[in-house]
Amino acid sequence: MSDTQYGMVIDLRGCMGCQTCVISCKTSNEIAGENYWSHVLDFYGNETYMTSMDSSPSMKFRPILCNHCESPVCVTNCPTGAMHKSEETGVVSVDQDICIGCGTCEKSCPYGAPVVDAERTVSTKCNLCAGRTAGGKDPYCVSSCPARVRHYGDISDSNSEVSKLITENDAQQFLPENGTNPSVYYILPKEKTE
Repeated sequence: MSDTQYGMVIDLRGCMGCQTCVISCKTSNEIAGENYWSHVLDFYGNETYMTSMDSSPSMKFRPILCNHCESPVCVTNCPTGAMHKSEETGVVSVDQDICIGCGTCEKSCPYGAPVVDAERTVSTKCNLCAGRTAGGKDPYCVSSCPARVRHYGDISDSNSEVSKLITENDAQQFLPENGTNPSVYYILPKEKTE
């Protein structure tokens, strides 16, 4: 079994909440209906983006996507084995040929990543644009980001750009208390001080 783990670093200091990543992901991956594989929340996890810090407004955002966890509960809980983790890349994907659309993955994921396509009755989710990245290109969300805050690569390689970004910026996982060891890291914005 390979120890390779691809993932992402997102620099929240520059994210402006424009949602280009969300739209690029949806249109480029031809995600059906009302489903999305990524979304943007305000930094504090709310649906509203404007927060007030004293008398001046502050806007901070956190893009959310599948975290391609080291220990993915969606894989553990999938009753058919449709949800699986690649030994070569560490990417978590769903085999729609054996998925029964039961929604167990959707209910168990702490990041809300898998979604059931009601029309086709199968689970769908981010696969870090596996076909695209296999050809040496970045995922759509990375290449389309106008602020260039997303970085993709092998986080298990200590010499990779993403590993260096994690170390140099003390990048943090989101909801690490769930014990899944997410492969998406965030460079956090500095808190406003007086």
